[in-house]
Amino acid sequence: MQEQVQTRTRNEGDELRIRVEQRLEQEIAEGDGEFENGEFENGEFAEPGARGLEKRIAELESKLAEEPDDTKLLWKLAVAYRNVGEYDKAIEALKKLEGLLTHPTAKVAVLLAQCFRAKGDREAALAELEKLLESPETVPGAVYAYKGILKEELGMVEEAAEDMEEALTVEPKDEDLYRKIGELYEKAGRKGVKVFVNGKKLTFDSEPFIENGRTMVPVRAIAEALGLEVDYKDGVVTITNPADGKTVVLRVGRAEAEVGGQRVALDAPARVVPPGRTVIPLRFVSENLGASVDWFEDGQVVAVNEQ
Repeated sequence: MQEQVQTRTRNEGDELRIRVEQRLEQEIAEGDGEFENGEFENGEFAEPGARGLEKRIAELESKLAEEPDDTKLLWKLAVAYRNVGEYDKAIEALKKLEGLLTHPTAKVAVLLAQCFRAKGDREAALAELEKLLESPETVPGAVYAYKGILKEELGMVEEAAEDMEEALTVEPKDEDLYRKIGELYEKAGRKGVKVFVNGKKLTFDSEPFIENGRTMVPVRAIAEALGLEVDYKDGVVTITNPADGKTVVLRVGRAEAEVGGQRVALDAPARVVPPGRTVIPLRFVSENLGASVDWFEDGQVVAVNEQ
């Protein structure tokens, strides 16, 4: 690929999975005001495998016997059980807690999913995360990514890619998500260039393509996704930024454009392809439409984000 957009390649190791799990641990450790008022005391339950929890677990069990419907006690006990590998006990406590809440929460669903996954039951883990779709709570991007990871482990590659797409709508600048979704597209055999603008995957009636080492993209679809206004008349494309009035003028068949009244060269001429869409080099988008553009080689993924 010759254009000077920033190219991203795959990192060694499964960095996405590690980082997603770290973010989920943060989600678990932080209070949400519903049944946990803050971080656990002295970080005592902060990480799986924490030592010296047996005494604390006994204290919590004793308190819970006196107040069996105390949601804060149930939550702390569930986390402590998980951290010492008592997954069945953690699941039992979480299920009881779930029944006391008005709707599913990301914290409970994530911890349940982690416990089921640790037991080797990925289907049950997925089922817990799916409950969040019925909840009015905003679902963190890491939860969608975790769903995708679980589905990939189950061989559900197409579905895993869809979850990663959802994750990107929440985390549109997450490079690891673009790398992973590119890998999934390759595994699923999805060909062609895929374009995301501000985390949303665009659909085209005229697909982007690579020609002579340059990626050609439909200018109207990308410009409008960036919130720009596009007008086409007699072979002239005028793009206007409504925020500042700046204009970009492209003429079909010419390898130059006018940007704010200044002439700018294009790597290749703007041209019309069926069914009547004007395509331009991707590099022009990154340099003249106020967006950053990253290219991820695996899966041929393009990430366009407003700067």
